[in-house]
Amino acid sequence: MIESLAKGGMGVLLIAATPIGGDPSAWAQWGLAGLVVGYTLYRDWQREKRMSVALEKHQAWVQQTLLGALERSSLAMERITAVRSCPLDRERRHDA
Repeated sequence: MIESLAKGGMGVLLIAATPIGGDPSAWAQWGLAGLVVGYTLYRDWQREKRMSVALEKHQAWVQQTLLGALERSSLAMERITAVRSCPLDRERRHDA
């Protein structure tokens, strides 16, 4: 949240420094500070794009891994129940 506010503040400062009538002397008043703000915004935007792609890949890998484990576990449970009867079924037979 704080990071977003800082980025938004830098963006507002950059927009406020934009010359309206095409007067380049307005850019000169910001000089290095405007360049640093612009570069920081661009760099952070690029980093956010890279992190978004990395997170999507990681989430897809986790999902595929968990689904594979779930399928293997389900098959193992089916094999176990096919070989042995369910203990709950045996208890129900005795209770009846």
